[in-house]
Amino acid sequence: MATPEAALLPSPPFFTVPNIDNLRDAALYPGGLLTSTGHRVRSGVLFRSAEVSRLDNAGWAQVKAIGVKTVFDLRSKSEVEKEDGMDVKDGWIHMMEQEGIERVWCPVFPDEDYSPERLAERFMQYMGETAEGFKNAYYDILTHAGPAFRTILLYLASLPPPSPSRNSLFLSNSPSAPIPPLAAPSNPPIGALIHCTAGKDRTGIFFGLILELLGVPREMIAAEYNLTEQGLLLVREKLVVRLTNSPIFRRFTLSRINGADMSASEFTALLKKEGPYLGGDKKVDGANEEEISPEVMEKGRAAVLRMIGAKKESMITALEMVEKEWGSAEGYIRAVCGLRDAEIEQLKTGLLVPIEAKVSQARTMGSEETDGFGQAAL
Repeated sequence: MATPEAALLPSPPFFTVPNIDNLRDAALYPGGLLTSTGHRVRSGVLFRSAEVSRLDNAGWAQVKAIGVKTVFDLRSKSEVEKEDGMDVKDGWIHMMEQEGIERVWCPVFPDEDYSPERLAERFMQYMGETAEGFKNAYYDILTHAGPAFRTILLYLASLPPPSPSRNSLFLSNSPSAPIPPLAAPSNPPIGALIHCTAGKDRTGIFFGLILELLGVPREMIAAEYNLTEQGLLLVREKLVVRLTNSPIFRRFTLSRINGADMSASEFTALLKKEGPYLGGDKKVDGANEEEISPEVMEKGRAAVLRMIGAKKESMITALEMVEKEWGSAEGYIRAVCGLRDAEIEQLKTGLLVPIEAKVSQARTMGSEETDGFGQAAL
């Protein structure tokens, strides 16, 4: 049963399935995603979420029912083993395969990039007070993600072209526009579910690239990215409490209060400590609990919220960086992912639906029942 908090998530684009967070169809952003070329992004194909390992048989059946055929897992080996246990084949992967869903493991980072030293670099980037840290973190993702993103892009390029009758006829990109009805899933399902741990950064920049390639305006890409803050609402406070109680975040915050940034070597040393919290136990090198002032706690909380946030300006800054470094999203996809002209054209053909075709279809459906917005009830 969905919790009251889960019921607050707009549907579409979100799907409420127990034991999975941040599950949505990016194309069903309220009002739909309109491109600069007069198309709509195809629904029922581009799904995204946080990690999927807590799904049971019933959950996987629901995921299949919304149209998912293949799950692309961007997590590293160490992340999979930490979250899912060593022998995942007999657990959630077995249940997933029983539903006829395929898992493709395509880690963005090699396992050595999850050393304490590399993790320290990323944590410090995400906890910065400007979008610059996210830009640097996303550049790091992009320079490693070529093979992983290529795997997903080639799958998407292989899909059959959409049938206009499976898409709603909404025509406005305004956030106040009528919410489109859910498109009927393809039979058999063909959708791709792309996820990392939270479905925010590696997953987020992938969707930023593909939507930019398709011609979705950056403001809309950033708004869709920002939906992750709603999608993680149920787990956000738990993460905030856990992380703000950790030595690593308290030390980081104390260093900021004292006007001195925490060094990468200090950060790395804390990451290497074992204990129930990130950086060891709940104390900060002998500091008593009562010595941590409310001001320090509030600063720590703000840093955690930045780290797990998905602010629009972070995505816009990242896409500006892509343009500067590779000329465009298409330039990145060519240079780093190795796609050719024909494959890029297949991507666009498979993931876009002409508005003109849908409008024309609507005008020929005079005998069809329409909804309150003059849209065909598909």
